[in-house]
Amino acid sequence: MPEKEPSVGYRVRRARRARGLTQLELGALADRSESWVRGVERGRLVLDRHSVIDRLADVLQVDVAWLLGQPYTPHSPEQDAGHRLVPGLRSAIRRNSLILSGHPGVPALTRPPSVAGLRRRVGEVTRLRQAADLPAAMGLLPDLVESLNTALLDTAGQDLDAAHGLLVETSHIARMVLNQLGHHDLAWTAVENAAVAAARLGDEAVKACSAWDRCGVLLHTGALAETSAVAEAALTDLEPVLAAGRPEALSLWGALHLRCAVAGARRHDSRTAWDHLAEAQSAAERLGEDRNDFQTVFGPTNVAIHAVELAVELEQPDTALQRAQLRQLRRISSRERAVHHGIDLARAYGQLKQDENAVRQLTSVAGMAPHYVHNHPMARAVVIQLRRRGQPSAVHAGLGALQLAMNIA
Repeated sequence: MPEKEPSVGYRVRRARRARGLTQLELGALADRSESWVRGVERGRLVLDRHSVIDRLADVLQVDVAWLLGQPYTPHSPEQDAGHRLVPGLRSAIRRNSLILSGHPGVPALTRPPSVAGLRRRVGEVTRLRQAADLPAAMGLLPDLVESLNTALLDTAGQDLDAAHGLLVETSHIARMVLNQLGHHDLAWTAVENAAVAAARLGDEAVKACSAWDRCGVLLHTGALAETSAVAEAALTDLEPVLAAGRPEALSLWGALHLRCAVAGARRHDSRTAWDHLAEAQSAAERLGEDRNDFQTVFGPTNVAIHAVELAVELEQPDTALQRAQLRQLRRISSRERAVHHGIDLARAYGQLKQDENAVRQLTSVAGMAPHYVHNHPMARAVVIQLRRRGQPSAVHAGLGALQLAMNIA
């Protein structure tokens, strides 16, 4: 039987003591009561919202990933979502940084690839990413990044520009997968490499895409002020491109506003969150359709998905479930977006103590993308909360199977 891993409550207590704080002092710093801190440390209360987790991590001066226990350790080959391949991807991304910085003497480790072949491979891993198939995407990423490294070393002119563009796309995929696995520092290195490649291309839309990716990592690490700063600067830089009428620029405009909306919700700033969502909604209406420019999956459907996410984060579960009834949410084309949305619905049901519905929702999306769900901190928080309450209807609906799959004792 696998050894029980330290709980979030254990980590809160350990970090609090390391800072020399009493439970009363920590509660005051986090705008919470002493009894609330006691409940978290003893496992009676579950941290199920990013805003609370980010605030605690900031006060305790620890990483969000450490506080949540990420990356979660797989206890069988079936549970491995690509964790065993992280060292190889880390090596490829590190070499990518050296090559982009112009470091001399970095050798190529693969045969020179064709641009057409690279495009085909990037397209395949993009499809796997949109399908939320973490193990399959991780299976291709290390070799793909190394092939791009060789292209950066051995090509020139238009082929080199193409390699830089494909690196931006691949780094986005690496960022998403690594964030899901809990390797946020490596995800940051990937998006910083993409930022260098984007700067060399000199395309403002590509640079805005790079900023959007940076925000993706910053949100995962609880850096909310930095998320807003990066997104708002990118919005300013994007304005001339937007005026030129490029639809992909409008997609990025809306996607960056969605980043700001999520950051606002996680600061529990309802007005900022909904104002930015309204800006994104306006962009989606101007587009008139769901698109996938720069892998943003932006359009009316993704805006509706984010509306549900904001409502859950702002502790408005009734609003979340009402928003989920909108017609466009029946047309989710990206499995990754559909699964993310399903987790948010489970969170809403959990907030309303409709535990059976929460279990059924999580079970449904876990059937679509098990590794994505099992490694998602908020999905795990829902399961821990449901286990604490122990409603018979939730147990009957399959709560035990979710616990087993997530290694939650």
